[in-house]
Amino acid sequence: MPRKRGNAAKKVARVASPTKTEGEDPAKTEAAQLALELQEARERQAATAEVLSLIADAPTDLLPVFDRIVRNAARLCQSVLSAVYRRDGEHVHLVAHDQFSPESVAAVRKAYPAPLTSNNLISVAIRERRVVHEPDVLVSGGYSELQRTSGYRSILIVPMLRDEAAIGAIAVMRLEPQLFSKAQVELLKTFAGQAVIAIENTRLFTEVQERTRQLSQSLEDLRATQDSLVQTEKLAALGRLVAGGAHEINTPVGTSLTVASAFINKTNRFEADVASGNVRRSTLTEFIAASREAASQIMVNLGNAVELIQSFKQVAADRNISDRRSFDLGQVTEQVVKGLRFGLRSQLTVNVECEPNLAMNSYSGPYGQVLTNLVLNSAVHAFPDGARGSIQITARASGKDNVEVLFSDDGCGMSPEVRRQVFDPFFTTRRDQGSTGLGLHIVHNIVTNRLGGRINLETRPGAGTKIRIVVPREAPLEFAAE
Repeated sequence: MPRKRGNAAKKVARVASPTKTEGEDPAKTEAAQLALELQEARERQAATAEVLSLIADAPTDLLPVFDRIVRNAARLCQSVLSAVYRRDGEHVHLVAHDQFSPESVAAVRKAYPAPLTSNNLISVAIRERRVVHEPDVLVSGGYSELQRTSGYRSILIVPMLRDEAAIGAIAVMRLEPQLFSKAQVELLKTFAGQAVIAIENTRLFTEVQERTRQLSQSLEDLRATQDSLVQTEKLAALGRLVAGGAHEINTPVGTSLTVASAFINKTNRFEADVASGNVRRSTLTEFIAASREAASQIMVNLGNAVELIQSFKQVAADRNISDRRSFDLGQVTEQVVKGLRFGLRSQLTVNVECEPNLAMNSYSGPYGQVLTNLVLNSAVHAFPDGARGSIQITARASGKDNVEVLFSDDGCGMSPEVRRQVFDPFFTTRRDQGSTGLGLHIVHNIVTNRLGGRINLETRPGAGTKIRIVVPREAPLEFAAE
């Protein structure tokens, strides 16, 4: 069987190399030779283009590329065997082959993976990073089990070089003991270069995928951390409101307790007077007047406490309601600001001016969060070191379907650099004082996502800050969940 292949190869070789016969026109012979060379060049070009197309179509699949290389190499180099080998550490592996008989496949399975240090001609070509071209392996001593089963005599091995390092090799073998042509050697070098390109593409693609996976995981971790910090910032703001609200509620409740205690003492004295029979009309009249005054003071102070609790509820409890509801923007704004005033220092005033009948079907809790963050952020950053100042909040209609909320302060303003980063997460100029840099980031997210609006900020150093918020009266349903 191998000898039959050899006869076929000899026939191909004779056809490919026509010789001059007696009486033949030299010009015709030269033209025929040129035509043959042109045809072979076209075939080589088509074969290399085919491999490049495979590399482009399947950048991560090496086997189709190697299979096409060995088939084209066997056909164009007029060989009976062709193979591609890869280096893996200190061993060499056979990864693709063409024209191998079952006996040859069995022999290769015994021989590979082969140590890189062996005298195997493939290992030599890879280890020494050089072309191995033997016209007759029986003479040169390149005998192997594969040679015994296939009967090849000549072999051409071209290493696959990447940055001067050999990562594999391509080999072609044929039955005739003769050298391969220069064009065939160059073709095999081209195939080796294309194999390196395919291997590098796969390596780089795999690295990019792994890097992308790592970056995706890092992004998920960052988002989880950011969500946690945002929630912490919300709870911190709520804690400041609770502290301020509790302090203010203590005043009317404490007054009511004092009045009630005094009234109990007066009631005890009146009861003693009644028991001793010393009750005169004037004593009764005085007791009735004192009772009315005490009841009136208790009612006023407890009413103030109820009003404080309602305002605080609007700022704190409603913030957790995820359903849209109908409300008047002016009323909610007044309630939120009333609750905030209690926690602000006396040098800072907050004024509210709202157009009446601003009917909304939106999220009052997140809107209250926006106002809370704006006021607290202004109190900390616009008026440092206890500076005196004022905040103005104005709400009005903006067309038929929108409302506009204008927030402004007469504080210290911001530099252009700070202005560019003011809505970025974790950006703050007071990290050393415990600021997280999430207050205005939360404001921006709520306005643009939850409320479906837009926000614009204008500021200059020493000229205060103006924030314009425009939101639809009908909030988008797709942002119903926080």
